[in-house]
Order: sequence, then C-alpha cells, then structure tokens
Amino acid sequence: MSALPVVPAGPAAADCCAPFAGVDPALDAERVAMVAKALSEPLRVRVLDVLRRSDAPVCQCEFIALFDIGQSLLSHHIRKLVDAGLVRVERRHKWAYYSLEPDAFEELTAWLS
Repeated sequence: MSALPVVPAGPAAADCCAPFAGVDPALDAERVAMVAKALSEPLRVRVLDVLRRSDAPVCQCEFIALFDIGQSLLSHHIRKLVDAGLVRVERRHKWAYYSLEPDAFEELTAWLS
C-alpha cells in the first residue's frame, strides 16, 4: 500500500481554506436540534405535512384512519411535535384537534437558508 503524499507547510498552505465564518451568536442550537429531532421520524413528518396542507385543525380520528395507527402511537408522536413547539392541540369534548403552531418553522427555515 502506498503512503499518501505529504504537502509541505508554507505560504501556499495558508491559501488552502476559505475564511472561517465563526459561530453565529444568535443561533439557538438547542432549539434547532429539538426541532430536527422531532422531524427525525417519518410519521411525524407526514403528520406535519397533513397539517401544513390543511385549512382547519385535523381531528385525531382522521390521523388514526389515514395512517392506520393506534391512538396511543399517535399520541406519542404528537407529544414530540408539541414539545418541539411545532403543533398545537385543541380539545373538543373527547376528541383532540391538531394544527401547526404559527411560525413553527421560522427558526428552522431561517437556519437552513
């Protein structure tokens, strides 16, 4: 096996990297990580997609039928989305209705762009 060539240090070595931008002091890395973690499950992304395209809050019964899942599994995933500040829950008698939190994706979108 041949060894990798070694590039000598010198004036040319300083030109190898672009200027480093540094750390953004306004970045709330914990918040971005929480949102990203909440979006790490495909079912949660699908739930958010339904909510994003809906003009009105969506009943839990619609998600159960749409995704063919149990109520407890839906509740588990919705809880993660609520904890991340992405989804709002409204109780109407025995049913729960879900909608996107206003401006839910602003931080993530701003960070990604």
